[in-house]
Amino acid sequence: MNNKIMDIVIIAMFSSIVFVLEQALTILPNIQLTVLLFILYTKLLGFKKTLVIVIIHTLLDNLYMGTINPYVALPMLVAWSLIPLVITIFKKVKSKYFLIGFAFVFGFVYGWIMMVGAVLQFEINVYAYLVSDLPFEALMALSGAFSVLILYDPLYKFLIKQPYFENDAEKTTP
Repeated sequence: MNNKIMDIVIIAMFSSIVFVLEQALTILPNIQLTVLLFILYTKLLGFKKTLVIVIIHTLLDNLYMGTINPYVALPMLVAWSLIPLVITIFKKVKSKYFLIGFAFVFGFVYGWIMMVGAVLQFEINVYAYLVSDLPFEALMALSGAFSVLILYDPLYKFLIKQPYFENDAEKTTP
C-alpha cells in the first residue's frame, strides 16, 4: 500500500484515539492520557506527523466542546505542540525517567499556558488564577507522569512491532 495513504490512515487513527480517550475521561478533572499519547506518537512518528495529530486534536476538541475561541484554542495548540517539539529536541535521550519527568512538568506548563488566555479574556488576577488552578495542574501532572510510567513501555513495544513501524530500524528502543 502507498506510504502516503498509510500515513494518512495512521494519523487519522491516532487522532481518533487521542480525541476519544480525552473525551471519555472528561468526567475526571485533568485526568487524561493525552500527554502519554503525544509522547508516544512523537517517538513513533516524529515531529511533523505528531504536530498534524496535535492540530487535528485541538480543532476537534474545540469544535466538540464548543470553545472555538482564540483565548482557548491558541494556547491549547501552543501547549500541546510543546510535546512533540521537546521530545524531538531531546530525541537522543532514551531515559524513561526523562519522559516521566517531562510529563509531570508538562502538567503545570499546560496550566500556565492556558492561564494566558483566561487572564486576557476575563481580566482576572494572575495570582488568583494560579492558586485556584494549582490542584488541577497537579492532577494533570500526576496523571501524565503515572500514565507514562505504567503505559509507555508496553504501548511502545506493542506498536513498534506493527507492520507500519517494523522497517524503522532507528526505533528499536523506547
